[in-house]
Amino acid sequence: MNSADKRNSVKRDYDLIAEQYGDEFGKYIEDLDIYREFEKYLSDGASILDLGCGTGRTYAYFSKKGYKYTGVDFSEKMKEKAFALHGEFPYIVDDIMNIKEHFSDGSFDAVFAVYSLFHLPKEDFEQTIANIRDLLRDGGVVLLSYQLGEGEAFVDEPYLKDAGREILYMNYMSKLHVDGVLESNGFEKLYESEKHEEGDGVIGENGNDAVYVIVRKK
Repeated sequence: MNSADKRNSVKRDYDLIAEQYGDEFGKYIEDLDIYREFEKYLSDGASILDLGCGTGRTYAYFSKKGYKYTGVDFSEKMKEKAFALHGEFPYIVDDIMNIKEHFSDGSFDAVFAVYSLFHLPKEDFEQTIANIRDLLRDGGVVLLSYQLGEGEAFVDEPYLKDAGREILYMNYMSKLHVDGVLESNGFEKLYESEKHEEGDGVIGENGNDAVYVIVRKK
């Protein structure tokens, strides 16, 4: 299975769970402490690109605060659910790997990429970080998350009714690797937090360790 096949398998899974996911999380913001930390580095009216915007909960949060928001997600079903929940807003349906086809360099003040980049194979993650760097203005900031570990796997998606089928693609990365990719692309770290997540709705039988990082383009 090549990189495109892995990404497309994730798209298929999110199309399948869009309705249930939106009903449960479409208006619910978790990890508010991380959002508020991110906002410390945003100017009034900052332009934000959300990579993996899903059913629009981040749009609802950031738009109310006056930020200029644009979402990208490759699931048409997620977009349909987002519009049903929040009304229409700037939303591009496409693979994250294609973001530079939609925007010119230096278009955004900030990029939000939480719960999305861990679905990218290693080489795609590295290219996406380079693309994010190009799309940011100088001094722009990024909030991203990744799953701590090594290697890739297909895991159960908790919202699929046919549990037990390990079909959702995940890429696990070490702090050393992610820090190296960010540094080599000219980012300086501003903040980092690690959280262990477990319970219903969390990917992985024994939970997982999520790392949240905020960086600034030098």
